[in-house]
Amino acid sequence: MNQWNYVRHEMELPLQVIILYFVIPPVVFGLGVLFMRGFVRRGLLFLASLAFPVYWVTCAYLNALVSPHSTWGNLAYTQMNCLPVIQIASVTGLWGISFVVLLFASAVAALLSGLGKSAQRRSLAIAVGVIVCTVFVFGEWRLHANPLAQPVAVTLSAKDVPMSVYLGTEEQTLELFREYADEVRHVTPTGTRAVVLPEKIGRISESALGQLDALFSSAAAAAHAAIIVGLVRQTPSGAFNSSRFYSPDGQLQANYDKHHLIPGVEPEKPGRARVTLGEPSGRWGLQICKDMDFPKLSRQYAAESANLLLVPAWDFNIDRWLHSRMAILRGVENGFALARAARNGVLTLSDNRGRILAETSTVPGRFVSLTGKMNVAREETFYTRAGDWFAWVCVAGFVVLLGASLSSALGRKLKAFRTS
Repeated sequence: MNQWNYVRHEMELPLQVIILYFVIPPVVFGLGVLFMRGFVRRGLLFLASLAFPVYWVTCAYLNALVSPHSTWGNLAYTQMNCLPVIQIASVTGLWGISFVVLLFASAVAALLSGLGKSAQRRSLAIAVGVIVCTVFVFGEWRLHANPLAQPVAVTLSAKDVPMSVYLGTEEQTLELFREYADEVRHVTPTGTRAVVLPEKIGRISESALGQLDALFSSAAAAAHAAIIVGLVRQTPSGAFNSSRFYSPDGQLQANYDKHHLIPGVEPEKPGRARVTLGEPSGRWGLQICKDMDFPKLSRQYAAESANLLLVPAWDFNIDRWLHSRMAILRGVENGFALARAARNGVLTLSDNRGRILAETSTVPGRFVSLTGKMNVAREETFYTRAGDWFAWVCVAGFVVLLGASLSSALGRKLKAFRTS
């Protein structure tokens, strides 16, 4: 229920959707508890400890496959402040984080049940303790085993404005873009390699796009830094949520269209192409906000050797921590650094271990900027190569345990029938 204000007043979801939002997850959770309870009552403590984690990861994974919001709200994101734990995502994806958290909780619950032989209880405590300690040891090792990296100075800048400005006239929109261009010229320190601005600063028609390009080409050349700016391009074939990349010599080098749009909120057309750019520090990739809720897209960028993602974003204030950390976890999974500039959110620079290198919140009515040096290194993780293998292991484990549970229940009924 702590999300009531978010879904009711920030997201403004219909009441019937909100009711489902607050009913379905508790029912799914309760079924998982009953699934685990069956093994506990039979004294199968090891299987009981595995039952709930594999069940929950299976449900979360299948939901992510079909949901337009992918991994939004996944339990793994609650652990983002515990850097050693989240390093396991470089092997298992975020699914391993949820599994470890729930394995520990399930083992404690099984031990507190008072069932099972003392030797079995002792073995369970030792086995789960070893698994949890291994995760921590691996995490600490990975945090101290950074590959050789090249420092890249990046500036983030954003200004929170009322929705009426975003929905205003094109002249108002162009004036806001001029303010951003002036801010880039004045606040970008010498040596900065890239400046990232937020998502959907304004809506621009195709006829005015030339003015915008000239404005930021000039600003990029003046700052001697690449500029990534978010906007809505209105074309005869439809509107696109885009980010445009202007090189330090003032050339429009790339345009990226957002792949994953918020259903019912964003009427634009989705993009299909990924964009990576070769730079002296490696390959830079472009994504936009919600794109980073989807692990597969970031994994595809990593497979193309991207070692730095530049991400304009637009959050809802109240979800600023969660949404920024969701994006940061993609970097841990795939070994890339992240520069994310969110209006109504936070400006964050993070490395490929999930460490926050610099962070500050945006505020209404004025520009907020930050600059930091990022250690950018190319590192291919096991998760990038193998994908969601661990989630499928959990799916298989759940199917096996479910089959065993149903078989046992059927056997007990047959035995009772014969006895009667």
